[in-house]
Amino acid sequence: MSFTFLVPKSHHSSFEGPRIGWRSTSTLLFSSSVLHRPNAGFSPPVDVYETETEIVVRMEIAGIDPTTIDIVIMQAKQLLVIHGWRADPAAGKPRKYHNMEIECGEFSRQIRLPRDVDQDGTSAHYEDGFLVVTMPKGSPVAAEPRSVPIE
Repeated sequence: MSFTFLVPKSHHSSFEGPRIGWRSTSTLLFSSSVLHRPNAGFSPPVDVYETETEIVVRMEIAGIDPTTIDIVIMQAKQLLVIHGWRADPAAGKPRKYHNMEIECGEFSRQIRLPRDVDQDGTSAHYEDGFLVVTMPKGSPVAAEPRSVPIE
């Protein structure tokens, strides 16, 4: 039995090993009670909301080491890019899966910001499985892309 998932083609993985995949032709194969995962990335869910003074991006990334996450804000393009990696705890270990929904491997999200933000005042923190990036609203300034450290 096999299952095919139709999802965006834009996710690419340069990592090797069994990973759950989300590409337009990814297939999960069930044979002899063993689930094989193709190489590919995944796309964590994101909320983007605005308050009176800031834009907030909240990403669900439970189980991801914050040191594997890169955050870059590109004010000139009104774009926030978050890229990271979730390790596969089963890598190299034989297992019989009965259900597999937790995605592992590389992820990358490009989030279009609804308005200009203050790059210098931007902060990020990781708490309870969520990455929260807070960007104060600001006036348009042509600035170079800037990395945002996770506190």
